[in-house]
Amino acid sequence: MVKVKANHLLYVVFVCLVFDGFWVLWCWPDDNFHLVFCDVGQGDAILMSFGETQVLVDGGSDDRVLSCLGEHMPFWDRELEMVILTHPEKDHGGGLISVIERYKVSYFVWGVLGNPAVFYQKLLVALSKEDVCLINPWQGDELTMGRVKIKFYWPDRDWVAQRLSVKSEDLDNFDVSKSGLMYQSTSGSPNDFSLVFKVSFNNFDVLLTGDADQKIQPEILMTTSFPQVDVLKVAHHGSRYAFLDEVLSQVRPELGVISVGKNPWGHPTQMLLDQLSRFGMVIRRTDKDGTVEVISDGEKWGIK
Repeated sequence: MVKVKANHLLYVVFVCLVFDGFWVLWCWPDDNFHLVFCDVGQGDAILMSFGETQVLVDGGSDDRVLSCLGEHMPFWDRELEMVILTHPEKDHGGGLISVIERYKVSYFVWGVLGNPAVFYQKLLVALSKEDVCLINPWQGDELTMGRVKIKFYWPDRDWVAQRLSVKSEDLDNFDVSKSGLMYQSTSGSPNDFSLVFKVSFNNFDVLLTGDADQKIQPEILMTTSFPQVDVLKVAHHGSRYAFLDEVLSQVRPELGVISVGKNPWGHPTQMLLDQLSRFGMVIRRTDKDGTVEVISDGEKWGIK
């Protein structure tokens, strides 16, 4: 039988409590805005954290996003205040199934375009089992979460109604608890329906573009202009068709981040990299740099 002196046991308990206290303080959220471009291979997953609030934009193709969440969220936090799916393709939404199963999600923001693919049907099932508030944003809509504001620049409601051959007023009349509920496009790529939005933390701005590339950008420019921002999420993983020069001349970011992994399409293309350099952008890419984190106090910002 092992005997332990009481004072020694108290010392061990004290050391453990001090260590735990320092660990909690180390992990406690600060007052800055953290913009994390997760390395999830060929796909998008972007975590935004401010205080005790987290917003996840897309989730990559598989559950690799969980490692990123575990690393950049407090270990005790199992809630995402908002999840945004830019468009229904697996390299953006596949990982969200695991996210919804493991985290409490308060708001799920997405478009009305669906996908018959297996991953998307599983996503619908996962959502139907949870108490989640669903939001379908349109061009001009704004969401506010504390000091963070999200403004949507695409899609345009009338454009979507025309492409889906439905009445504009009918676009929100669906029920996530039913199968086959989301609209299917008879014309155009799912990329064209991507949510495009600006996230602002005081005077720090970032533009997230999903896969909305040159094909749809003229349509966007017909109805609105792009905002000037500090950071740009490069569209479509660095495709040669990612941006029109006119868009980049309006956005004028200092930093462009490419979420990309090993792929058969040559992303990011040299043509795209040359274009971004021509506009004076600092470039970071997840296939070379790993996870990219930008931190801002609302005025100044930097790359961790």
